[in-house]
Amino acid sequence: MQYYFLTVSLLFGLVVGSFLNVVIYRLPRRESLVTPGSHCPRCGQSVRFYDNIPVVSWLLLRGRCRGCSERISVRYPLVEALTAIAFGLAFWRIGLDWPLLVAWGFIAAMIAIAFIDYDHMIIPNRIVLPGAVIGLMASVALEPQRWWVYLAGSVGAAAFLFILAMIWPGGMGPGDIKMALFMGAVLGAYVMIALFAAFLFGGIIGVFLLVTHRRTRKDKIPFGPYLAMGAVVAVLVGQSVLSSYLGLYS
Repeated sequence: MQYYFLTVSLLFGLVVGSFLNVVIYRLPRRESLVTPGSHCPRCGQSVRFYDNIPVVSWLLLRGRCRGCSERISVRYPLVEALTAIAFGLAFWRIGLDWPLLVAWGFIAAMIAIAFIDYDHMIIPNRIVLPGAVIGLMASVALEPQRWWVYLAGSVGAAAFLFILAMIWPGGMGPGDIKMALFMGAVLGAYVMIALFAAFLFGGIIGVFLLVTHRRTRKDKIPFGPYLAMGAVVAVLVGQSVLSSYLGLYS
């Protein structure tokens, strides 16, 4: 049964990933997420249902629109596959339980934020602010005795990035601070793992970009993708990492 539910998780992740592609493209442009239906931005032809199967349709169409042969970015199947893998790993880590739904919703939000921030250098309030409220409510509902941990994680993570923004002007933006608020509301104490991983990823990738001359010191690099990466890592292995770390002092 575990492999059955793992398969369901992967398939559900593909479907959610397909919707995230819509969110990533339309939300920054303030377009409706519902209407019109999926269509080619060049020729305007509606995407038929059999051309809208996550990953599979892109492969069968060889990455081109059926109507006008316009290239379809590899980003679309990448987001779908990434979401599916993350959903499958979350199920494998958490199991079939209510926290899995919170983890799935949180992961989906992180993926959308990461790509939007990468493309537009913005972290949408329409995701992070409702996410922080809903995430805190869900966390408290699941663990009411630990409500203060999630509240402290949310406020503490946001305060930490706010202080960094004051010390390092231009390094952090208001969107990063609000994103940290969202992360802490869902992760609680594990937000420490998320932030550590985010700065680790950011440092490694930042050095790589500088060394390969793909970025200069004057270029602004969005931090949202690294926060999202750290958040997903915390969802999947945060408990194990924190327990191992605390075990060193016990």
